[in-house]
Amino acid sequence: MKHKTTIVFTGIFLLAGICYLSSRTGSAFFNTLMFCLNATLLLGLIIFWMHTVNARLLKTKIRSYIYAAGVFMLLFLMLRVFKYRGIVNGVIPARYVTYLYFIPRIMIPTLFLITAVRLAGDRILHRRLSLGLLITGCALMALPLTNDLHGFVYRPKVEMALFDMTSSTYSWGPGFFLLYAWIMIVLISGMIVLFMIMSRRDKKLVIMLAFAILLWLSVKLFISLVVDRLNTARMYSGVEIDCFSMLLIFECCIRSRLIPYNENYAGFFHSLSTPVLITGPGLDTVYASSAPIQATKEILASAQRSPVYLDEDTRLMCMKIRAGYTFWTEDESELHKEQRRLAEANAVLSEENDLIALERRLKEQKAQLEAQELVYKKIGAAIAPKQKKIGELLSSTQPDAEDFAFVLGKVCVLNAYSKRKTNLLLLSEESLPKPNRELFLALSESARFLKCCGIDAAAVGEEASSLPLSDIHELYDTFETLIEAYLPALKEMTVSIMPDGIRVAMEAAGTVEIPEADLPVKCMESDGLLFFTINRRNAGGAVK
Repeated sequence: MKHKTTIVFTGIFLLAGICYLSSRTGSAFFNTLMFCLNATLLLGLIIFWMHTVNARLLKTKIRSYIYAAGVFMLLFLMLRVFKYRGIVNGVIPARYVTYLYFIPRIMIPTLFLITAVRLAGDRILHRRLSLGLLITGCALMALPLTNDLHGFVYRPKVEMALFDMTSSTYSWGPGFFLLYAWIMIVLISGMIVLFMIMSRRDKKLVIMLAFAILLWLSVKLFISLVVDRLNTARMYSGVEIDCFSMLLIFECCIRSRLIPYNENYAGFFHSLSTPVLITGPGLDTVYASSAPIQATKEILASAQRSPVYLDEDTRLMCMKIRAGYTFWTEDESELHKEQRRLAEANAVLSEENDLIALERRLKEQKAQLEAQELVYKKIGAAIAPKQKKIGELLSSTQPDAEDFAFVLGKVCVLNAYSKRKTNLLLLSEESLPKPNRELFLALSESARFLKCCGIDAAAVGEEASSLPLSDIHELYDTFETLIEAYLPALKEMTVSIMPDGIRVAMEAAGTVEIPEADLPVKCMESDGLLFFTINRRNAGGAVK
């Protein structure tokens, strides 16, 4: 679909050029018709592109900058139409349209540089530099608009009543060169920043951007050195070439995924049956699944601080994302159902007067209790080391100790492991659905409680897996061993599920020796980050 849209867009752009060539006939009516058709097609293409920008990109400041650049492109083309078709003999309109030309000429490159700096990721530098660039751009725009007062940009050679901006009526002042110097500086700076960003990600992106820039320069040179010298008709004016070349560069940034892309997210979320809600910073709904979350803004705001129960069995969760917040619900009805069932069973067992009548049932329950006891013993044996460690941590620290908060955070991490390990041990291979989210939920909960230690951690990527229960236990135990070893040095961490294991990316103060674990752990360091790969036992290509 994307390629079809590109082909149609290019075809309409070529058609607009053909219409411009056709406006050189001897018929004034036909010339006007072709000129208007050319302007309509080009303006329509820019409006269409702005509409796609609004639909494809997330609601970020980058989208606002690109959208504003599109508005200035429209202004540029409309000023050209007004200058060559709207003004007949007006001296003042002709002069001020020329002055107004500098507004898009200055603002489009300025917004391009602001966008490139934003893509570099330095928010503090972006805020300061954006403000400085915008203030400088506005100040420079005032020079041509007030040229009648000072003649700093265009120096008139005739009286102001005859100053209609024809070449014989003025000469260039120092302000003219200042403005074009600014345009070239911000344009070249934006290109350099983009090249630096793309070179760090993929060399193919550098080639794509270089091709777009070379195409722009080649067309400009061809028109200057060939078309203008031979005095032949051209398909496009310099204004149109500049506008659509900048549009092409912006599109390269979008399609190379440098900018948060939003293509078909609405359809993707609408097809989800899981209750998921994506909001902007102001908690306004951006995307919602087919099973929407019924909650007011006040409830959503409460969920930002801690999970909220929408009803007895539904817990509302929240996570901060780049452009807003993600909300989802967890169904705890099965857990509550099991809790109620166990409570009822205990109540029945406590009724001694009904022992004889319930003898048969007691035999069945006895077998169940024995099976549960085996599970509980297994659970006790599995989490006993963690509980012992928790006791040692709590007994060895005092509320007024400097590391009291960190110790409590570590206790929370150990408790999260104990809870999820208990849940996994309550499952059996037969009761484990295929695929399931058990491993992701365990990793997610451990990551969530790492935040109690001041560590920014999250489980990301695909949630469902088809791993056997034995592999889930080994992978989770090895992950717990890894994070406990790195807990004193850990700063940030993400964990994701792979087809044959899990992958952990972390930023730590240094490398730490990992104790012997159930599974081998492969470590790789890149750009100051540590990447750990834990493969399940007997996986194809497992790390030895």
